[in-house]
Amino acid sequence: MVLVSRTIFLLDAAGEAAIVRSSIPTLVIFLGAVVAAYATEYPGWGDTGWVYESKSACCSDAIAIASQYSEQACNTSGGMPSPFEGGGQRGTCTWQWNQDSYGNTLYRCYGQAAIWCDN
Repeated sequence: MVLVSRTIFLLDAAGEAAIVRSSIPTLVIFLGAVVAAYATEYPGWGDTGWVYESKSACCSDAIAIASQYSEQACNTSGGMPSPFEGGGQRGTCTWQWNQDSYGNTLYRCYGQAAIWCDN
């Protein structure tokens, strides 16, 4: 009688394992859809115009402007901006430089940043 009990248990365990294995991909797809539906990235762009400051400061300002536009887009959509992990600014910057008639350097920076938005 013990042998029959083990056989029934093995059949039940195999059936449950098949159900669990087929449920895992479904759960992964479902969770991925939930995350995609609730976290959206809003890009923003910033232009400093021509300024008398260092290239580093100019790029920081351009990325900050882009982050503000990204945050505003998130708020307009009804979402809540997610803070950057680890602090600091995240984004990219390109720049142009020129000199005025006195030889002083001017920079114009273009920043791009995107924040995550929880909808």
